[in-house]
Amino acid sequence: MSGKPYVLPAHTILPEPKLLFSSTRTDLHPLRGLTEFGPYSADLGYPEMVRLAYFCPPEFTRKLDGLVAELNGRAMPREATNYYVEYPGFERTFRARLVPASETLRIPAPGDCARLAEAGDGDGLAQAIIQALAPLSRVRSSFDVLLIHLPKAWSHAFEYEGFNLHDIIKARLAPRNIPVQIVNDATWERRCRAQVMWGISVALYAKAGGIPWKLADHDRDEAYIGLSYAIKRHRDGHDYATCCSQVFDPDGTGFEFVAFDAREITTDRKGNPFLSYAEMQAVLSKSLLLYQNGHRGRIPRKLFIHKSSHFTDDEILGAHDAFGGRTELELIQVVRKTGWYGIKIEGPRHGAKAAPAAYSVDRGVYQPVSPTECLLWTQGSVVGVNPSSSHKPVFKEAPLKPLPDPILLRRFSGAGGWHDTCASILSLTKVDWNNNTLYKTLPATLVYSSLFANVVKHAPDIVDEVYDYRFFM
Repeated sequence: MSGKPYVLPAHTILPEPKLLFSSTRTDLHPLRGLTEFGPYSADLGYPEMVRLAYFCPPEFTRKLDGLVAELNGRAMPREATNYYVEYPGFERTFRARLVPASETLRIPAPGDCARLAEAGDGDGLAQAIIQALAPLSRVRSSFDVLLIHLPKAWSHAFEYEGFNLHDIIKARLAPRNIPVQIVNDATWERRCRAQVMWGISVALYAKAGGIPWKLADHDRDEAYIGLSYAIKRHRDGHDYATCCSQVFDPDGTGFEFVAFDAREITTDRKGNPFLSYAEMQAVLSKSLLLYQNGHRGRIPRKLFIHKSSHFTDDEILGAHDAFGGRTELELIQVVRKTGWYGIKIEGPRHGAKAAPAAYSVDRGVYQPVSPTECLLWTQGSVVGVNPSSSHKPVFKEAPLKPLPDPILLRRFSGAGGWHDTCASILSLTKVDWNNNTLYKTLPATLVYSSLFANVVKHAPDIVDEVYDYRFFM
């Protein structure tokens, strides 16, 4: 880059992405924006209410009623008060009523569940739960979200090698068009009730079809695809990969998944799968069709494709041939752990020498390190979100993490500078509606495609069907 590999080019700081709420009002802070302006979809008139169904051991039904009552009330933050704002209650926040389950929508857990859980029989427990929930299919139009309580007494059957009860329940109920909110005993044990209420309420609203917020500044001619893989073994003993593709439209409506079984794969030493030319072309051609079906046949001008492993030559060629010359294609590997850190240094002021700043590196800093690699700090200090002082920075990972570490972006296709690439990924860290904090470290494209891949491992029968991401939140 300069003949001196130890000399880096200048870094750049991106502004914190704005979010769009009701009445086209914007805010940097998702929870503050909801409180002051209401959710984006309130202007669209839906949902007017969020109706619940329950599943839990009979003795816990009153606890779920109590949780719903708490969601309909107010709560003041007691932890992380430099970020969390007061929770004003569900209806006041979302402009929609939260309705507890009627008697016909309260499904008691069969007595066998406790016995199966105590024995550590997760498969048996999952089957018993799904069978007990079968009657809900007949009354699906009577509720919006199923609230499930899995008590701590069943924890022996929650997760073990090759099994995850949470994922299996969601995978089995997705084909029945039933979104699920799972809670456990920790829901009632958390000291800061405002944090709990914010997390559950935003998820319930989104799962009922609402759009809490969307990105305020985005290019409508751009789209994003996240690719993740689930490795499975066929009956003949050969491994194959299910490629999970999430097509994401920043407009707030294009959260759709589809999974494809890929037989022509290779793996590296870490077990990461890579598709053949034909498989990559097929996967992305179907993903493009998924996008077009939701956009009146329109083809995006530019498409960003994200995955956590590198792109092989066959994958690069397959991707380009899937879109031809109609779409500008950018293939980006997102590496979570890099070994890099950054320290913010304040320049000399008032006669004092330069010294480390009181706060961490700013979120939004990007630092090119080679022609094809760039560090991006998706964690870091943010100004304008502190409820007590808009000028005081917030670093939400502190004090557990004194120094934020960046992610590494490695570009395998695409041209130009890093600004648009980094700006889009920074924005995508703020559209995870199953989250009650300012941002996630990774973009939604990878968060949700990875989540979907984990579910697919336990439910191979959902391959080749299109699902809304809300069923897997």
